[in-house]
Amino acid sequence: MKKDRLPAAPRRSVSAQTAIRDGTSDVIPFPIYVVDTVTLELVSLNEAMRRKTGALPGQTCHQAIYDQDSPCIFCKIAELSMASDPGSAGTVFEHFNDRDECWYQLNETLVDWFDGRRVKHSIAVNIGALKDAQNELSEAYALLALKSVELEKASITDALTGLFNRRRLDDAFAHELDRAQRYGLPVSIIITDVDHFKSVNDTYGHHVGDLVLQLIAERLRHGVRAVDTVGRWGGEEFLVICPDTDQEGARALAEKLRASIGQTDFPTLGSATSSFGIAQYRDGESFKDVVARADTALYRAKIGGRNRVEG
Repeated sequence: MKKDRLPAAPRRSVSAQTAIRDGTSDVIPFPIYVVDTVTLELVSLNEAMRRKTGALPGQTCHQAIYDQDSPCIFCKIAELSMASDPGSAGTVFEHFNDRDECWYQLNETLVDWFDGRRVKHSIAVNIGALKDAQNELSEAYALLALKSVELEKASITDALTGLFNRRRLDDAFAHELDRAQRYGLPVSIIITDVDHFKSVNDTYGHHVGDLVLQLIAERLRHGVRAVDTVGRWGGEEFLVICPDTDQEGARALAEKLRASIGQTDFPTLGSATSSFGIAQYRDGESFKDVVARADTALYRAKIGGRNRVEG
């Protein structure tokens, strides 16, 4: 893996070449080396480069530095030689050396050597610590993004049932209402309430009551269409938002859900039923208005004997 860029780089000065030739570059702590662009032989190395690789002048760079029998596929000599101004052709790039398993930033420039040869002058700076820091930062950002997603999910999800909560239902209806008004499409809602739920909690305890709510949530989740939005409205009440659905369509879906719940085998309790109220959106209504009409229909289902659909 490497990342390249080709900025304009100044030609190495004569004083820099002199420093390499007379050994004063040996005080520089990072590797510096010079390669013949034709033979790929090392022309000169500073002490840091010799100590790092054990390389000697006369060896090919790919063998001495990278322990390869053939030129490196990432070699920049050909690319630099084709620059519009070869006299100042330079590049800075990052490279991972498999031999010592370390990242380096390489600053390479083509220059004319003292003896007239065209050479590549390279400065290799170990950036392993920087890469480690970048990786740690990337991991931290990824973890932060994951936590953000988890927090967002938690903010719109009911903890007990895993369904959407009231906040998400409000947002979903606002979206569907805008769509219905724009395209003249119907949208309906279904409210359902577990029958005799208080007596379930009083008789068997809240643990059994929670299991009942979770199982009913599952029946609702798997019983609605992919385009429907189902959530826990509060307590033992659930609400379904049905886009592109009129009153009769909502009634048919509610009957299907009612039958599914009635056929469920609940642990400890055995059986349970739910009552349903439905309402189709009317022009000029708010979400609160539609919910109020569905709630009224639910009340009629309760007083009418429960385990039924009204609307």
